[in-house]
Amino acid sequence: MLPIKAILALLLTALVWSDSSSARSGIDLHWLWDDRCLGCHGHSADFARAMLHVEEGELRGVHHETDLRTFLHNHYLAGMEVDAVYRMLMAQARTPPRFSEECRRCHDSAVDLVRESAELRDGVLYSRKSGRVMREFLDGHRHLDAADAAFFDELLTRIASEVYRP
Repeated sequence: MLPIKAILALLLTALVWSDSSSARSGIDLHWLWDDRCLGCHGHSADFARAMLHVEEGELRGVHHETDLRTFLHNHYLAGMEVDAVYRMLMAQARTPPRFSEECRRCHDSAVDLVRESAELRDGVLYSRKSGRVMREFLDGHRHLDAADAAFFDELLTRIASEVYRP
């Protein structure tokens, strides 16, 4: 008999997949991190910025300088999206914490904003409420200039591709 925690994880995974659009078949990487890693390592972006760095195009850890993919495989992600989580952590390690510094007063987290307010269609992020292209909405939002709007659009689009995976 399966332990209750395993049963709940399977049910939640089924719910996440059944609630997704038809174009989505991969698991939400942020949900996977929160389910498998959050308890010990905290938020994935905070962890990536504090404990990881990119060197010669490879993600390196403070404690695991080489072969981080094997470590991820052996550390709660066995057979589960190791390469995708690796790419997510690499992107987070390279991205400054501007969302938490500039947007958290109104938005809890970038991933929550994406899940609640955005949808990804053919690689373009749209507002779920208005149907507008998110980049158009971001131009001028909270006095963002064009470079800031481009940064946040790229960030939110990347996160959407990690949440709504093909």
